[in-house]
Amino acid sequence: MRNDPDAHKAIRMTTRRRPVNYERSILTYIDILGFSDLIANKSAGDISRAIRIVREAVEPRRFKSGFKEIPEADFRNFSDLCIIRTPIAKKGKFPAMGEVHSQITHMVHVQANLLFDEGILLRGGITVGDVALSYGQLFGPAVVRGYALESQVARFPRVVVGEEVLEELKINPALWVHDGEYDLKATRGLLRRDFDGEYFVDYLRVIEEEIDERSEYPALLDQHNEFIKSGLKRYKGNASILAKYKWLREYHRYTVKKWEERNRSKRRFADGFN
Repeated sequence: MRNDPDAHKAIRMTTRRRPVNYERSILTYIDILGFSDLIANKSAGDISRAIRIVREAVEPRRFKSGFKEIPEADFRNFSDLCIIRTPIAKKGKFPAMGEVHSQITHMVHVQANLLFDEGILLRGGITVGDVALSYGQLFGPAVVRGYALESQVARFPRVVVGEEVLEELKINPALWVHDGEYDLKATRGLLRRDFDGEYFVDYLRVIEEEIDERSEYPALLDQHNEFIKSGLKRYKGNASILAKYKWLREYHRYTVKKWEERNRSKRRFADGFN
């Protein structure tokens, strides 16, 4: 075979590398649970809508907070997996002020919309770390960590927030709206610490403050309870899925208990002025 210098030149030109850099980012890694059942029992349009709810914050219910559609470059979906990333301080753009609080609130809306309107549960993790985007692919340490949170830590239908997110919020001014202490307190107000010490998005409590009509909240609690009872009955012979509904039952009971305690305190306070 002849040694053709022009051929080698062409190969070098087509394989020239372009610079790809990591960006410190907030990353949410979401798994739509029971996806095989959805494929079997839902239309393609229903499944497409579920994915759009994750990305576009479609609002079939009326919430006080609104969200813009996530840019295409910052959202990836494959089958039951959705990844959302937000660079913290992208060159030439404003820093991601308030983005931790915003992303968690977004997950409150997503979980509420999918459960109450579609009967779909999520499991996932929110982390912070290095992410790169190249040829349409997101990769990096934060993606690996997000996968670990979703697949190994979350275990139940909850979106776990890694401790590293709260640590980043405490020390990184690019994420602050006010200051580290204030923003950390506001963000923790969206979370609950579970029996295993992990923080997760406390959607069932937070939606009371997010919906326009708080008078609708008791009906949502009833709907949540009926959804759980149906799941416990349907999956009583499937230990793996049953464990998820048992966790959901305990989460529901705790939330209702605290809600009732708050209401009793409000009534006692009001009675003191009568």
